[in-house]
Amino acid sequence: MMWFRLSLAALAISGLAQSAHAIERGKPVHALSMYGLPKFGPHDIHGDTVNPKAPKGGTLRIGAVGSFDSFNSFAVKGVAAGGLNALGNDRYFYVIEPLMARAGDEAYASYCLLCETTEVAADNSWQEFTLRREARWSDGAPITADDVVFTFDTLMTKGNPQYRFYWGDVERAEKINDRKVRFWFKTKDNAELPMVMGELPVLSKAFWSKRDVEAATLDVPVSSGPYRIGTFEQGRFITLKRDPNYWGKNLALNQGAYNFDEIRIDYYRDEDVSFEAFNAYQFDLRIENTSARWATAYETGAVKAGLMTKDSFTDGQPDTVQVFTLNLRRAKFADVRVRQALALAFDFDWGNKTLSYGLYAPMSSYYTGSELAATGLPQGEELQILEKYRAQIPSEVFTTPFTPPRTDGSGSNRGNLLKARALLSAAGWETKNGVLVHAKTGEKFEFEFLLAQQGLEKWVNPYLQNLARLGITGKIRLVDVTQYLNRLNAYDFDMLVGGTGQSLSPGNEQREMWGATAADRPGGRNLGGIKNPAVDAIIEDLVQAKTRESLVAHTRALDRVLLWNWYAVPMLSHGAIWWAYWNKFGHPARNALQGPHLATWWLDAEKAARVESDRKAVRKP
Repeated sequence: MMWFRLSLAALAISGLAQSAHAIERGKPVHALSMYGLPKFGPHDIHGDTVNPKAPKGGTLRIGAVGSFDSFNSFAVKGVAAGGLNALGNDRYFYVIEPLMARAGDEAYASYCLLCETTEVAADNSWQEFTLRREARWSDGAPITADDVVFTFDTLMTKGNPQYRFYWGDVERAEKINDRKVRFWFKTKDNAELPMVMGELPVLSKAFWSKRDVEAATLDVPVSSGPYRIGTFEQGRFITLKRDPNYWGKNLALNQGAYNFDEIRIDYYRDEDVSFEAFNAYQFDLRIENTSARWATAYETGAVKAGLMTKDSFTDGQPDTVQVFTLNLRRAKFADVRVRQALALAFDFDWGNKTLSYGLYAPMSSYYTGSELAATGLPQGEELQILEKYRAQIPSEVFTTPFTPPRTDGSGSNRGNLLKARALLSAAGWETKNGVLVHAKTGEKFEFEFLLAQQGLEKWVNPYLQNLARLGITGKIRLVDVTQYLNRLNAYDFDMLVGGTGQSLSPGNEQREMWGATAADRPGGRNLGGIKNPAVDAIIEDLVQAKTRESLVAHTRALDRVLLWNWYAVPMLSHGAIWWAYWNKFGHPARNALQGPHLATWWLDAEKAARVESDRKAVRKP
C-alpha cells in the first residue's frame, strides 16, 4: 500500500493474524479492513491517539530544506510545496483529500472520508463509492461523482506516471449518479485493490479542467481539506490557513485533529542553516535525520531549561532503511559480482561508531523490524515460491542467510576489500597502474555519486576512499534540491543515497518499487531500474495472496531475491523517530502506530507563554 508503513505491534490491535481477507463485500460499509473487522464504527472517535477536546488556535511553524515552485503535487515537473497532501507520516490530509483515510491504530484499515460508504462486489469485479452529501470544495461547490471520474481519468493519462501504474488493475470509472461512482476492475484476484482505490485523491474538475495537470503552477487550487493555501513566497515559505467552513470538521474521523489556525512552512538552503534557524526560534519543530547532530547538537541551554524538548519516538512500522542505490541502467553495474564488490567496500561498523554514535543498525532487509523480513533460510511456502525460480535467482538464496558486510569497526576493511577484488576480477575487471579497467574494453571504472545534502558527504567520502583502494574512481556531485529531483525523475545518476518505506501489508506499490514496467518510466519509484522476471512474478503472486501467511511468505521471498542480487549497497537501518521542538505544544498521551501525528498536536497557551517569556534569558552553553 502506498500510504503508510506499519509493523508487528499492530497485530494484537487489528486482528491482523487472521488468515482470510476480511473486506466485507456485497453491501455498503463505512470502512474496509484487509484482516479482521474495522475497529471503529462510523461515528466513533478514533481512540486515545487523539484528544477530541484539544483546543484550537495558534500557529505551528515548521522548517523544510530546499525550495518549491508549484502547488501541483500530481505532476513530474516542478517541486511541489509541502503540506498539500499529508505532512510527514500523517494519516491526515491538509489541502487535498482522498476518498478514504486510514485509521491511526489499525495495521490495514481505511475509513470513508469524502465518501459516506463504499461497496465491493461479491466477486471483487467492481467497487462503488457514495459521496457524502455535505462534502464541499473550498469555493462551496459540492464534490461530485464527476470530480471523481475526472480525477481518475486524468491521473491515468496525465501527470506523474506512478498513478496510472498504481491503479493499473482498474479498467474504468463510471458515474452512476451525482453522488455515486463505480470502478470496474480488470482482475478479480487483486484483494488489496478496494483499499488502494480508496487512496484516490479527488481533484476539482472545475479547477483542473482549465489547467495543465502535467505542468508546474502556482495557481492556488480549489481544495477539499481543512486547510487552504494562504500567503506564500515562491521557494521561501507557504502558509496553510484552517478553513472555518471546512465541510468535514464534525466528522468523528477528524475529531481531535487540525488544531492549529495556521501552519507555516519556511524553506532553508540546507540542514545546517535550518538547524541554526530552529535554535534561534525561527520555527517550532524539527524532524532530525542526522545521528551526530541528534547525539550532540541539542545539548543547549533551552533543552536544559525545559524550553525545548528532544523526543525519540517509536512506532509500529518497519524500520527505515537506507542504501546506496545503484543505477542498473549503467552497464558497469550489470554484473551481480560487481555489485557485491561495491557493497563489500562499505564499512558500516566504522561509520556507525565514528560518525553516528552507534545509533544505527546494519541494513539486513528491506522490511527490517517486521515479520516480513527474510531471516535464516527459506522454509515452507517461502521455499516453495523460490523453488519455482531456482534457475533465475542467485543460488545463495537457498544456501546462505543474508547478512550485510561487517567489520570490526577499526577502520581496516582489508578482508572485505580482498573479497571485493576477487569478485571484480571474476567479472572481468583488472587493475592497471592503480586504476580498475575492464579487461576487454579498457573502460575505466568511474562513477558519479549524486547528493543533495552536504551532510551525507561524511558517509560517502570514506566509502569512495575504500573504492579507490580497488582502483575505482568515484566523485561526489552536490546539487540543489530542484536539480536533484529533476535528475532523479530522469534517472540521470550513477549512484545516490536511497531507501524505501514499507507497510505491513505490501501490495500494488511493490510493482512500482521493483517491477520492470516501472524501471524506465520517468518519475517512478524503481530508481535502481530493476528488471528481473522472477521479481516481477513474485510481486504478482504477492498482490494476489489469499491469506496473511501467504502474503508474508511472498514478501520474504521477494526480500531475499532483492538482497542476494545486491541491487543496492546496504547502508543502515533506523527504528526511531527523532523530533526536537520548542516546548509549547500538547499532544495525545499515546502515539498512533505510524508514530506522532502533527495534525493531532495543539498549542498549549501556558507552555507557549513560558517559552516566549523565558527563552531570551537562556543562553547556549
